[in-house]
Amino acid sequence: MHYFDDNLDHDFLFDDRYDSDIENDGMLFEDGDAYALEDLLRLVQQQQNDTDDVSPEYVLAATPFACDEDALIWGLSILCQSSLGRAMAFDARFEDWSLEVDDIDDGHPIIDPQLRILILPRGTPSAAVLSKSYHDRLQFLTNLARGLRMIWQDMNGVRTRNDLTADDQIFFERLRRADMDIMTLRMFWDLRDDGFCGLWRTLIAGHLGDVAVAAGHFWEAESFPAGLAQTFLTWMGADHLLAECDNRTLDDMDSRLQRSIHDVCGIAMLTGDDVLNISRLPEGGSYLAPLARTLCYTPEFRHIPDPVNEAHLRQILEECSEIMTPSLVFRDSELERKIFPNRIIDTLV
Repeated sequence: MHYFDDNLDHDFLFDDRYDSDIENDGMLFEDGDAYALEDLLRLVQQQQNDTDDVSPEYVLAATPFACDEDALIWGLSILCQSSLGRAMAFDARFEDWSLEVDDIDDGHPIIDPQLRILILPRGTPSAAVLSKSYHDRLQFLTNLARGLRMIWQDMNGVRTRNDLTADDQIFFERLRRADMDIMTLRMFWDLRDDGFCGLWRTLIAGHLGDVAVAAGHFWEAESFPAGLAQTFLTWMGADHLLAECDNRTLDDMDSRLQRSIHDVCGIAMLTGDDVLNISRLPEGGSYLAPLARTLCYTPEFRHIPDPVNEAHLRQILEECSEIMTPSLVFRDSELERKIFPNRIIDTLV
């Protein structure tokens, strides 16, 4: 595969606000079920002295919490021990973000950019039940780590885009999901040094196992942020991760199709700047800068490995074809041939 020589410099200003003290003697701000991130972090700092003598494994497995607020404080207290998690959480607090825990059917975090609320799936009927399940606790912590990265993406202007072409929408959501998973992996990797080895073992045993093993090899040999791009390529080579991500994206497209054909897709295309925005780091730069143009223009990254997802995409676009055929633009000519075999190919590159 050919890679463009595209080391794009990107300066991201990062200030010294992380060194400031949080002083607020008021009660925890609560808007409905949403807790202000700034107040949660204040409580995390207040409780740090109480847990200094407690072993990390006990904190991870046995810290009791009776309500959603306790679960959020517990999760943030762990993630903020990693430099990456702390940077993203403390940056988000200045943008007035809030966190909420709720019952979410598909088990994935939801973000509301307008209200600046991150909604996390509890995964259990109540916080008390969550407290008693080691597996559910770690899943909650994983979703919280992904959620912090979702907030970071939103603060950098990365949001779901219905104006993109159909194949670019699928690829865009892959980029977003890969970035969230890789940042979660990196946070858990850093937490090993603080005694939270169970987190990394859980990732290796889960659906990110192959990516985690490869990432471990990369990160043992090089210091952060080196190895992030290689980890990203490993993620993009995992067909089961692509299939899961594509399935969610296509379900969203299908839901929009039920409302209006014109809400399904547009004619806009991803650019290198979009890739840079997704992969920005708190300390500056974008770890995918060397691959930005390669990712945008290489068809190998756009194949759909799951035949069910490919059939689902075909069904969606066929329903749109009578009205939108002139405006259905593809970057991947091979994908266009599969869906519209009789169409004269006019693929934009």
